[in-house]
Amino acid sequence: MKNDETPIVVQLSHAIHDAYNVKLDDGILHATERALLDTCACAFGARDSQPVLAARGWAGMIQGTPSARILGTSETSSVLGAAIANSTMGRQLDMNDAFWGREVVSHPSDNIGGCLAVADAIGASSEDLLRSILIAYEVHMRATEFSRESWYMKGGWDVAFFLPLASAAAAGSLLRLDPTRLAHAMAIAASNAILGEIRVGHISTMKALASGRAVAHGVEAAYLAYHGVTGPLLIFEGARGLSKLILGACDWDMLTGPITTWRLPETCYKQYPAAYIIHSAIDATLALRHEHGLTPDRIKEVVVSAYGWLIEEMVDGGGGKSRYDIDVRETADHSLPYCVAVSLVDGEYTTNQLDVPRWTSPEVREMLAKVKCIHDPALDGGFPANRPANVKIVTHDGKTFERLVSFPKGDPRNPLSDDDIAGKFRQLSKNILTEAQQQKIIATTLNLHKLTPNDFFEACTEVAP
Repeated sequence: MKNDETPIVVQLSHAIHDAYNVKLDDGILHATERALLDTCACAFGARDSQPVLAARGWAGMIQGTPSARILGTSETSSVLGAAIANSTMGRQLDMNDAFWGREVVSHPSDNIGGCLAVADAIGASSEDLLRSILIAYEVHMRATEFSRESWYMKGGWDVAFFLPLASAAAAGSLLRLDPTRLAHAMAIAASNAILGEIRVGHISTMKALASGRAVAHGVEAAYLAYHGVTGPLLIFEGARGLSKLILGACDWDMLTGPITTWRLPETCYKQYPAAYIIHSAIDATLALRHEHGLTPDRIKEVVVSAYGWLIEEMVDGGGGKSRYDIDVRETADHSLPYCVAVSLVDGEYTTNQLDVPRWTSPEVREMLAKVKCIHDPALDGGFPANRPANVKIVTHDGKTFERLVSFPKGDPRNPLSDDDIAGKFRQLSKNILTEAQQQKIIATTLNLHKLTPNDFFEACTEVAP
């Protein structure tokens, strides 16, 4: 803690409050618009999936005034209902962005559904909406780095653990909370713990809904603070606070320092509907298959070598059921051997490999039996800055083909272009949008700072429910 003994959450609130009126240049505004379009792509692609329909059904039961709109539909709900539905919609496909901090992964765009709900309800400006997204990313990404111990990998807490904190900060900025009320909002929000069991072994549909519920907790905390509710201001450093019980030693300066350079552009965008740490292996697999014409009948054996954490989580199931044993979509997209096997069989890895249970087909099961995943300690040193995977394919005629990918396409070092993100949107929304609707949403989103949030919501609700 700093020498003045000011509570950590109060220090953080002042850093955020100071950013309320900081001028946003065109570059950072456009980076935020890209994040919004990428999230919309995921949301429209998942609009009619079972978890999203459940969230929309619940949202329809908790109406409120003022109302907020639900993406891709003519439906409205309360601010909390819209936050849950929109955030679940963006998360369900597991194609929204990812950021790796100190051995902790986060999906900062999970916060966007809450930002949209509050902005719509209060009639915020485009700049305030985009700023709230930047603030959510800033707090969420800092939260993956300031703890010196891994509350995720070692502690077993879920990746959505700090979503309420980040969403409370974002909602607080839209509500223009003063530093004191903003600190209370974040203290209230940070009181919600989310267990890592959500992503262990057999993965339930709570994987998608956990983020929406966490975001709604943050939004709710901001509104409670707005109406005068106070929170435990020693939530981080108190005798029964997060540092003592969960986080261990922390770099408080990293968490609470002034916002000088926004972190949002450091996030990674996904090409595939899978856990981001599997993407290097998918890139390597597809490259080998296409470059060498490796059809399934030619393949005798596949060996995927990776760092320890990838094997532990995406092969061994994080201490739960093996990821070779696949029975639901939520397990398939978190299975390293399945993603490699189905990529080799189908020559692609898209939502097509998940919308239909390809893991039950004989040809995929046969390939899955050929895929061996092993821990290579030599690759541990590259993680988490890199997410390396080496794929070696041996053919029946004795030939060997091998590819090492240190980090996948979509990493800031090999980014998706605007056209790539727009293409992702078109691909994922093609079943529910006309080409004219797609183009309108793309153009509106990528130029949002020159338009209004209402323009965005109208473009996104001109769709049959």
